Amino acid sequence: MNDSKFNWIPFYHEVAEKLLAYKKNRKSLLEWIYGAIDGTFTTYLHESDGSHLNDIDPFTVFGIFNRGITDENRILIASQFKSFFSIQADVPNSFAGIPVLDNRKSHFFGFREHRADNDIDNLWDLFEKALTMPYEIEPIFNTVRKQFIVNVNITMGLYWILPESFIALDSRNRNYLLRKYGVSIKAKLPEYKQYTAIVQDILARMKNGSIQEKNFPELSYNAWLDSGGIDTENDDWRNTITELWRFKKNIILQGAPGSGKTYEVAELVVRLCNRLQSLDRESIVEEYKKLEEEGRVVFTTFHQSMDYEDFVEGLKPEVVDDHIHYTVTDGIFKQLCKNAQVPVVHDPELEIGSNPTIWKVSLKSTYDNPVRTDCLTNGRIRIGWDGYGENISEDTQYDDGGRIVLDAFINKMQIGDIVMSCYSNQIVDAIGVITGDYVWNDALSEYKRTRAVKWFVKNIRENIYELNNHTAMTLSTVYRLSNISLEDVVGLLEKYNVITHSTVSKNEEPYILIIDEINRGNVSKIFGELITLLEPDKRVGAESQLSVKLPYSKEKFRVPSNIYILATMNTADRSLGTLDYAIRRRFAFVPTNPYKLDEEGFNERLFAKVSNLFVSNYASCSNGEERPMPSKYLSEEFDPADVWIGHSYFLMRDKEGIDRTRYRLTYEIIPMLWEYLKDGIFKDSDAVKQVIHELQEGIDYD
Repeated sequence: MNDSKFNWIPFYHEVAEKLLAYKKNRKSLLEWIYGAIDGTFTTYLHESDGSHLNDIDPFTVFGIFNRGITDENRILIASQFKSFFSIQADVPNSFAGIPVLDNRKSHFFGFREHRADNDIDNLWDLFEKALTMPYEIEPIFNTVRKQFIVNVNITMGLYWILPESFIALDSRNRNYLLRKYGVSIKAKLPEYKQYTAIVQDILARMKNGSIQEKNFPELSYNAWLDSGGIDTENDDWRNTITELWRFKKNIILQGAPGSGKTYEVAELVVRLCNRLQSLDRESIVEEYKKLEEEGRVVFTTFHQSMDYEDFVEGLKPEVVDDHIHYTVTDGIFKQLCKNAQVPVVHDPELEIGSNPTIWKVSLKSTYDNPVRTDCLTNGRIRIGWDGYGENISEDTQYDDGGRIVLDAFINKMQIGDIVMSCYSNQIVDAIGVITGDYVWNDALSEYKRTRAVKWFVKNIRENIYELNNHTAMTLSTVYRLSNISLEDVVGLLEKYNVITHSTVSKNEEPYILIIDEINRGNVSKIFGELITLLEPDKRVGAESQLSVKLPYSKEKFRVPSNIYILATMNTADRSLGTLDYAIRRRFAFVPTNPYKLDEEGFNERLFAKVSNLFVSNYASCSNGEERPMPSKYLSEEFDPADVWIGHSYFLMRDKEGIDRTRYRLTYEIIPMLWEYLKDGIFKDSDAVKQVIHELQEGIDYD
C-alpha cells in the first residue's frame, strides 16, 4: 500500500510491536506517559478521585495520539512516541481517515471502582493475540467485549495496530457503509464470530466490486472524506441526535441549567446542514452564523406574552392618509416555511433572485392598451402619478393617493423579483423578472415611472384565480401576490416551456427554527392548528400530507418536509408550564446531562463537590458512562438530571483567561443552591448548607 494517504501504517505497526514489550513493564510506561508527554494531553488519564493511574492498557496508550485533537498536536505526541520507543518509521504528516476516540471517553477501561481485577490484563492479552496469534483471538475478544466501557471502540484499537485485518466499527464507517452501500451494522459490539462475519462480508464485497474500496484503510479514508474531511471524535451522541433529528424533524434538548443545551445548538445545526468543516468551536459558530445570514436558521425565545400572531400570522395596523388599514403580517414560522419552499434556480441567465417576491402590476388598465403594448415590446413596466414629480419624499402630498403603490414600486420591489402583468381581475398576460431599479423616463408622455423587466412569457391569457387561492386581483396598481409562490410561478413557466426541471429544482436544504426555552410559552396557543402539521407524515409530499386554511390571510398552508425544529427546555424551573401530550407526541426529547470537561479553566474539584449533592454515582455518570442516580441528599420527587447544576458553571476562566471562580461561586452557583433549598429540592438541608459554607470560605477556589 504505497499511497501517501496511508503512510501512517508502518509507524502504527512499529509502535504496536515496541509497545508489546511493555506488557510486563507497565510502571515504566506510565512513568514516561506522565513525565515526558506534555501534561496538557494526558490530564484525562486519572482515577475518579483525580489521582494518577497505576496501570494502563495498550489501546489506551495508542489513544493518546488518536483523540479529537489537532493534527499538529497528534504529530507532536507521535514524535515523542518515536523517540521513546526508538521507532524507525517516519512520523505521519497527516492522520486523515484514521478514526479517533471521543475526548470524553478516551480510555478502554473504567475507573478503579468500575473495573474488575483482570480488565487491563485482558486488554493486553487481546493486544498480544491480535499481533502474534490471531487464530486464538476469539475467546479473549469475547471476554473483553463484556468489560465496562469497551463497546465498538475496541475495533478501532484493533484497526490501529492491524488495519489490513480489522475494520473499525466507529460511527463514521458505519454511516458511510449504510449511505453508500446499504450495509447496516449495529452500533453495539458483536461477539467475535459476528464481527469476523462482518469483516469477511465487506472483504467479499470489495473483491466482487459491490464495494469500490479495495481495503479497510481506503474505506476508512473515504468515509472520512464523505463526512466532510474532518475527524468527528467518534462522537456517537451528536451523530445519533443528528440522525434522530433528520427522522423526527422536531427535537427538544432538555436539561438543568448549565448542561450545555444552547451550546450544542450550533454544532447540531451545522451537522444537520452538512456544513461541519472543523471541530474548532470558532469554525462551527462561523458556519452557524452563515446559515443565519442565508435565512436558513431562525432563532426565537418563547415567553408568556408570545402568541399565534407573532409565530404564524396576524393583523398589523398601518396608518395611510390618516386612515388605519390592517394588513396580514407573516410570523417567523410561516415566513421560514415560505423560504423553505422557494425552488433553487440553477440557471443564472434567468436572473431570478434567491427568494423573490411575486408582484401584480396593472399596466395602465385592464385589457389591451398602448402602455401595455409598449411595456411588452420594450421590456419594462410603467406606472403613473406623474404629477408628483420624479422624486418621492416625506414632503410629497398624495392628493391623488398612491402612497402605498409608489412605495412598493420604488422602494420595495427588488431586482430579481417576479412580476405578473394583470390583464383582467383573474387573468395575467405576461410573466417576467425585474432587472432594473426605478427610473423616471421623461421621454414618455405619461406613466413615466419605469422598471426594466425581462419577460419570460407575454401575450398569454393565463387564469390564476384558483392559483391565487380563489381570489380575484384588485384594482390596486402594484401589490404583492402573497398567495402565489415562486413554486407556482415555476409551474407556469414549465407549462410554457420557458424552464425545465434541470433549470429549477425543489429546495431540499434544511431550514431550521431554533426555539429557546420552549416551555416558557403557551405552546398550544402559539402553534395553534399547525401543531398537527408538524408530524413528519403530515408534511408536504408525505403520504398523509395535510394543509390548513389560515384565519387571517385565508391562505392554504402546509409545512414543508425540509423544516426542522430544535428547541431547548429548562427542566429545573418548576414555575414554567409543562408541555401537553399533543405537543410531546410531535417532539423527541433528548437529555443533556452534565459531564466533566477536559479543557483548561474547568474546575473539576468544585464540579465534583457540588455534583455529589445531586448524584450518587458522580464518577461514572460525569463521564457519560451511566445514567445519573439520585444522591441521598436529593428529595425523592426530583430526578437528578432535571436539577443537577451543569458543567458550564464550572468553566472558571473567561475568554481573556481571567479567573472568575469567586464571581461564579458568589453570584451564580451559591445563589442557585440556596434557591434549590428554598424550593425543597434537597431533603438534607444541613449537608447542603455545609457545602455552601465551604464554598463561601473558599476551600476549593484553586
